[in-house]
Amino acid sequence: MLRLLRRAHAIFKAYLLASLIRSRGLVYALLGFGLWMILIVAPISLFAEEGVDTSTIASRVFVGIVLFYYFSFATWEWGAELRWMIMRGILEYYIASGSGFIPHYLAILPVTLMWLAIALSISYALLSILWSPPVIVVYDYLTLIAGFTMYTTGLLGYALILGGSMITTGAAGFFVEVLSFILPIATGGLFPLRYMPELLRSIALATPFSYPAELIRHALLGIEPVLQLEEAMVIGATYNITLLLAGILLFKHQLKKALREGFPSISLW
Repeated sequence: MLRLLRRAHAIFKAYLLASLIRSRGLVYALLGFGLWMILIVAPISLFAEEGVDTSTIASRVFVGIVLFYYFSFATWEWGAELRWMIMRGILEYYIASGSGFIPHYLAILPVTLMWLAIALSISYALLSILWSPPVIVVYDYLTLIAGFTMYTTGLLGYALILGGSMITTGAAGFFVEVLSFILPIATGGLFPLRYMPELLRSIALATPFSYPAELIRHALLGIEPVLQLEEAMVIGATYNITLLLAGILLFKHQLKKALREGFPSISLW
């Protein structure tokens, strides 16, 4: 255990140093990303109920951005991280040395949380300037904990499935980029399901991420889910636990396949 923590600490220092070196470029990129996010979710104001103030709209948008960023970081910092390790030969070194992936992911977790905090701070500031400061009130702590636990469980399964596909197919970064934008929208991550057209709502309910997103919005915004709260919890928990188990099984299978057949060549993008 001590050896694992030492390795994780060494990797963390290397990642942190790299982040500090390129921090100016990343901050600018996050500013641009925040602006794009606001452009994407701005139509929420067009569909708001009559009499809803700008603070309420900004709060809804901010919760949507939180869910989007969480999904995006699971895509890039966790799932697609394996792609980066394959490109630089790090993954093969971990396997050959028998050291495994756990120290690597333990090390990048604090860096991921750091950039997540920066991204959310920028988004909050932009919303405050353009509309009104979002007001986040926790209406139901248990539902909030259940929602984020469920969302994290599903995203871990999703990251494992994405990582497994990286190991054996070398999926291009462009494909992952499109996926990271389409899925949060299609799964109801940006908009409350009750305000979506019936067809899109049905599509979202067929995915595991819509249920925790509904619970989180209910806990932070007081918006009632389209399903009964207990029903959303049971279906969402079953769905996301199943996704995690499927991700673990698929990742193990793909890793064994890569060890037999070799890792794919991955383009720079």
